Amino acid sequence: MADNGAMAASDLIHGIVRGEVPRQVRLFAAQGLLPVSREDLLSLQTVLTSDPDTELAEVAASSLRGEDVETILTWLRGSPPDPLVLDHLIRVLDDEAVWAAVASHPNVSNETLRVLARNATHVVQDIIITNQMRLFSCLEILDDLRANPQAHQVILRRVREFEEEFIEKVLAEEEEALEAAGRSIEEAIDSLHAIGAHIPNEDTMPYPESEDPALIDAINRAGQESAHFRLLRMNVHQRIIRALRGTREERAILINSRNRLLQRSVLSSPKLTDLEVERFAASRSVADEVIAGIAANRRWMRLYPIIVALVLNPKTPVYTAGKIIPLLSPRDKMKVSRDRNLNRATREIAQRLISTRRG
Repeated sequence: MADNGAMAASDLIHGIVRGEVPRQVRLFAAQGLLPVSREDLLSLQTVLTSDPDTELAEVAASSLRGEDVETILTWLRGSPPDPLVLDHLIRVLDDEAVWAAVASHPNVSNETLRVLARNATHVVQDIIITNQMRLFSCLEILDDLRANPQAHQVILRRVREFEEEFIEKVLAEEEEALEAAGRSIEEAIDSLHAIGAHIPNEDTMPYPESEDPALIDAINRAGQESAHFRLLRMNVHQRIIRALRGTREERAILINSRNRLLQRSVLSSPKLTDLEVERFAASRSVADEVIAGIAANRRWMRLYPIIVALVLNPKTPVYTAGKIIPLLSPRDKMKVSRDRNLNRATREIAQRLISTRRG
């Protein structure tokens, strides 16, 4: 009999979502008068807080807010509410204990976790960052935690650590996959062709095609082979793989993402060239974190074209530019001092160094 009741409540929830339940039945549920179990009634009331009838929705919300918090927590611990119910519950009850229970509930959706990550206190943030299996399935949560104005430094450090471990893990998995697939010299051959090299006897002993030319031609004609199109169809995990192992064109697109894990993945790519880094350093469209990531890399900061690109980029902070300017040639110092696009403080640093040298 209990199973039939549960099924009836589930049917009612789906009916409410589809707008198929009469108003009188919805009102009875909102008021707590519907003859169903306490657990089912709480689920129905929670869903009804978004009812198109605003008066009815307020009745449902008031009924929920009138419940003792311990009653709500017992309900969450003892029954498997629908993911939609859990989502609505955090929107109606602004209570840390309730939010923590929802964040740790096995039925909570990724969308709800992302909302919690952006709005919850450090107690709930800790629950979210600890659930690494969920983080792997929804990497966007990491950026949501960063966007939370209440984010504790400990949480932000754990986000960075997770990202570093994730990138290392992906790289290791890719290496294993490449080894399992066998060694390849495709990239080396492509590089040789790019510089005009002549591979011995390639005309009589050509490399076999690994792709289906007819299929590639068909896709090109359909206009669906652009990197933008491919990346748009991918989830974050797949984009990270492309950031680490993809083409130069894909990295040039992904570096402009506002997802920090994607930015870090591009900068961690073993295929990334110094010329690409120089272009990123000069770009005014990349995020501040990309500029900071380049400036924090000791090897890149020993390459003159990259440090020039950084100091001439208006997005580079004054304190970073100030460390670079003394390393510039007199000609480039003069260029910095005259560039009206740069911060005035940056120009003044260059001007002082020029004057000191003359004196």
